[in-house]
Amino acid sequence: MVPATLRTSVLATLATVAFALTLMSHHNGVAEQQNKDRTGAPGSQQVCTACHSGGTYSVTPSIAVYSNPGVGTPAQTFTPNNEYYVEFTVGATGAPAGYGFQATAVFANGSNAGTFIDCTSNAQLEDVGGRHIVEQNDLSPSNTFGLYWGAPDGGEGPVTFYASMLACNGANGNSGDSYGGTSLTLDEAVTDIECPDCLDPDQPNRIWATEYAVFLENTTDLTLDAFAVDGRWLRSINLPEGRHELSATDWGVRGLVIAQFSGVDAQGQTVLRTQRFWAH
Repeated sequence: MVPATLRTSVLATLATVAFALTLMSHHNGVAEQQNKDRTGAPGSQQVCTACHSGGTYSVTPSIAVYSNPGVGTPAQTFTPNNEYYVEFTVGATGAPAGYGFQATAVFANGSNAGTFIDCTSNAQLEDVGGRHIVEQNDLSPSNTFGLYWGAPDGGEGPVTFYASMLACNGANGNSGDSYGGTSLTLDEAVTDIECPDCLDPDQPNRIWATEYAVFLENTTDLTLDAFAVDGRWLRSINLPEGRHELSATDWGVRGLVIAQFSGVDAQGQTVLRTQRFWAH
């Protein structure tokens, strides 16, 4: 029979080894090793500081989206269904031994935005509870990670990238590492919509829009037909002569909406105006 003291010693050693392996396994990414989303996005678990702390590096995380890898000025908007290169950079003071990160891209309701197509050799694509994730595949000597991202269809609203980043001391543990989190939001680009008479104060029917509402001062009865950016008809509203304020919510869609105003003026001429606005 094995003495009780020896069994206790062996069990303690095994527990220590298991714990050490758990700490080391984080280098491969918490989505792979823990099935955890620590990106900081809505609905995610606690960020990397749940395990990593005590570092002396000052981390400055950043996200940049390009039409081509690292070429030109970073995009401020996205065009539906286009492919982009997303660069995640772990800026840090001092001399970290390596770097890690985890990121996702979602709409305001937390659902996946677009498609994660591929990534650079120091990263990997994962899935946590249906949410797409990109993260490091090991402690990376490079502080930059790349993702090839397919933008979503239009009309669903802004896309936000969330990222958690680490500068690590490489000691195969969780202490001595520093964390930084960041996000980047891209609105859908407006590229193919013609609105030649929007905001024209000389027109008898004045129509303009803000972030929160569409405003109309019409001298004749008009009908508003609203369309999503993909051409879907949303609704029709009759607008008698007067002043009107239409909220930018409750249009049955998030994103760009094209409002077409039609009617007949006092001279019997057809009135046709268009106005674009962002529905929330």
